[in-house]
Amino acid sequence: MKKRRFYGIQKKLILYTLLASILPLSITGLILGSSINERVTKLNLENYTYSNTRMLSNYQLILKGFEELTEGYITNPYIQRSLEQQPLLPQEQAYVNRSLWFTNNQYAEYCFFLDNKENGYFLNQVIPGIRPQDILSEEMQRALEADYAKPLLLYSEIKIAGEAQKGLFLVRNIRHMERNVPPGVLIIKVEDQFFQDMFNGIQKHEDASYFMLSQNGETCFWQGDARIGEEEWKLIRQNLPEEGAAACTMFQDNQAYIISNDREWGFVLGSVVPMAVIREPAHLFLRSVLLIMATAICICVGISYVAARPYLVNIRKFSDVMSNFSARSLSQSIEMETNTELDQMAVAYNHMLSHIETLMEQVKAEQEEIRINEYNSLVYQINPHFLYNTLDNIHMLARMNGDQRMICLIQSLSRLLRISLSKGENEIPLRDELEHVQAYLEIEKIRSTDLFTYEICVDESLLSVKVPKIILQPIVENCIKYGFQDIYEGGRIYISVKKQGGWAKICIQNNGRSIDGETAKLLNGMQEKSLEEIKNIFPQKYGGYGISNVVCRLLLRYGENFRIHYEREMEGTSCVLWILE
Repeated sequence: MKKRRFYGIQKKLILYTLLASILPLSITGLILGSSINERVTKLNLENYTYSNTRMLSNYQLILKGFEELTEGYITNPYIQRSLEQQPLLPQEQAYVNRSLWFTNNQYAEYCFFLDNKENGYFLNQVIPGIRPQDILSEEMQRALEADYAKPLLLYSEIKIAGEAQKGLFLVRNIRHMERNVPPGVLIIKVEDQFFQDMFNGIQKHEDASYFMLSQNGETCFWQGDARIGEEEWKLIRQNLPEEGAAACTMFQDNQAYIISNDREWGFVLGSVVPMAVIREPAHLFLRSVLLIMATAICICVGISYVAARPYLVNIRKFSDVMSNFSARSLSQSIEMETNTELDQMAVAYNHMLSHIETLMEQVKAEQEEIRINEYNSLVYQINPHFLYNTLDNIHMLARMNGDQRMICLIQSLSRLLRISLSKGENEIPLRDELEHVQAYLEIEKIRSTDLFTYEICVDESLLSVKVPKIILQPIVENCIKYGFQDIYEGGRIYISVKKQGGWAKICIQNNGRSIDGETAKLLNGMQEKSLEEIKNIFPQKYGGYGISNVVCRLLLRYGENFRIHYEREMEGTSCVLWILE
């Protein structure tokens, strides 16, 4: 006997569970390792870029306040008076100093104003005999000459009382608004708080560095351990973004340089973030994912091992029965109590055994019925010329005798038979079906003089739609047989065919006796039942046999794309058929 090296559901289940958990989780880990690392790193880098943009916005907002401050100095009447040719009175000079002292700006360390008569106003003092070149650096003088009316922010130095002071200064020419006279010069020393408040609303990392540089690379402010050397400044200068553009990112020596450019004021703001800091959230996330994956694998294997054991006996029992199944096994049932789907399988198996023989007999009977129907169909396809010729002869005799009622009756009967036979076809155009009903109604009118009138209205676009033949005549027959059984004249039958959405709606109405509620309920519920149940709903004597036949054929042809509904009306009954085109 061949040795089975690896056999048993439990062992294979554990192996497959292990493979099914390791393989997808490993693939997921690889995908996460490549995609999440990249995406989380990119997202973290975007956060630092946003922080740099926010820092630039804070910086520009503070400078906007400086600009408004200098505009207030321009419109100050005492400063305007100091630019006129006449010298100021001591009281007026005191007012100028007072205007400079109350700057109303927390970022101004002090203000120095130099009028056009070589008078300097500083710290509540008036210092005569001071020229711009005695105080301002050459850089400041060139900047003021190049831009006559705009405030300028410069990282430079000034000399006050022979002492050089280096830092960030806001300088601006102060012009007289009415007279063409030389301008004065306003100098504002920027407080260090200016640099600190640029970080409002920004989450700084302790390992990152932040800086502010002038356009020539001079460091105005620095916070952090990293430094900008000549190579770094060269890289920054080559990649400076355009004015108003988003911050750009550069990489060098495993560090990210995030740069924002403000050409209007002439400064570069940026941050230096180590790549280890940017990648740290991604690495932390990946470590968590790996731990979860390992835990999930262990749990899956353990659950599979424990859960498989109680069901092995029943599965093997079921396997043995199915493996040895034969005709003799029809009486061999299976009993299981596992409170799982195995119980349902056993019940289904036992049910299958109990019905196989019955189903086999039903199949034989159905096959026999099919053969009989095929035979009858062949019989009905026998050439009907003999019948038509006979009717033509009777029609000729009726015309010779002048019997118009007989002529009409024979013509209607001929039309009725021709469409009923329809060369053995089961489906005919709706045009022929309506002609068949009209022929039947003409015959009934001859049989029952003055009992009823009829009217047929149809949407011509539906005349070519094919339907099973003889589906309307049984409904119309019930209108006459049961609807008009209590009247002798004045009956009316109205047939309408309309298009409603994608459906063909066929409505047959009569003004006779209304259908009773129980019968209407049975008729309306037929389409929800099986074919065998529909055939047994109505005994033939109650007039439902023809309708049952119609519903069975429509269900076989259209399935769910067919509806029928009977409804009681004030006078008579309506029957509506919906058929999907």
